[in-house]
Amino acid sequence: MDTQGWKYKHLLQEFFLLKTESNINFLFARGRVALFAALKSLGLGAGDDILMAGYTCLVVPTAAILLGARPVYLDIDPRTYNIDPGQLDIQYTPAFKALIVQHTYGIPCRMDGILAWAASRHIPIIEDCCLAFGSKFQGKLCGAFGTAAFFSGQWNKPFSTGLGGMLIVHDEDLSGKIQSLIDRELLQPSWAHRFRIWAQIHLYERLVTPKTTPWITAVYRGLSKTGLAVGSSTRGEYSGKTPKNYFMAMTPAQVKKGAREMERIEANIAHRRALTRFYEENLPSAGFATVELQPDEDPVFVRYPVRVANKEELLAAAFRHGVEIGSWFESPLHPAGTDLEKFHYRPGFCPKSEKAAREVINLPTHPRVSPAEAARVVEFLQRHGKVCLNRG
Repeated sequence: MDTQGWKYKHLLQEFFLLKTESNINFLFARGRVALFAALKSLGLGAGDDILMAGYTCLVVPTAAILLGARPVYLDIDPRTYNIDPGQLDIQYTPAFKALIVQHTYGIPCRMDGILAWAASRHIPIIEDCCLAFGSKFQGKLCGAFGTAAFFSGQWNKPFSTGLGGMLIVHDEDLSGKIQSLIDRELLQPSWAHRFRIWAQIHLYERLVTPKTTPWITAVYRGLSKTGLAVGSSTRGEYSGKTPKNYFMAMTPAQVKKGAREMERIEANIAHRRALTRFYEENLPSAGFATVELQPDEDPVFVRYPVRVANKEELLAAAFRHGVEIGSWFESPLHPAGTDLEKFHYRPGFCPKSEKAAREVINLPTHPRVSPAEAARVVEFLQRHGKVCLNRG
């Protein structure tokens, strides 16, 4: 392992208070690849069902489908946007072999009840921490509860490695199997791929600001479709097919950026907490509800969710005015336009998730957003947003 790779892994271990120096965390081209490695190393495949939230990105069920397994969806608790633990017994069958627990927007799942349920049935838990780096439940970091946890370094995640993903494993036997899988099958990025990632990281750092984000995102998506830029997802993933070079390692540029981001992660988290306090102090006076948290839930919001009654109209206005207001989970399996039945989802499976997909926008918390910009976002929301009266 090179110096930067060792440094990145060491900083991760230090953050999560992990004591083992080897075979405890792994770096991949994307977060979903980390999930795929965990599922495959658990031996999951045809005939196995994998429980997950019906309010997620389609790349999560894709990782299961690529192995021949079947994703089964759980509706959300409208308060947290996480799986409703009450759904677990309703959906359970002996075919369930794993549970993916997503900490949505950075809000931690109620892990005590979930852990007890899974332990009684000997079902491994994989935590989806792509939106929750630094979040805690009952004083314990998200990512430290399950058998394994995967994280994303995609551009708009808690910190960016220019795409990229991480897997943290808490089971020695599983860790050894993942290392064997990596030794046998992990692809190394080509020089062309390395250069494109390096270029995208440098362009992102120099060009992206809250005011430029809407149009740069549109340009980036267009270039991704042509293959000129390395996109977050591929056409194959949208149809549940294995993309070319799917099981691939991080590039050196991503590893280097990950190490830099880990060095300043505490400042990143502090900034997000400060903006969260600002939103929670100012949204009610603008007429919008804040997230209702329990005392033992300590989120680090990757984006702050707000329900509105005119989502499409508001997002269009934000794009025109250069205001960074986001939209994730425009569909129970994000993005909008996904052929849901290809991913074993039918309309009506998760009605609370579907309602949230129609209503929830999100406000930025990342380090490039100043307090003045956050105030501009709230002011814009007050002028252009319509209050959603019924959250459930």
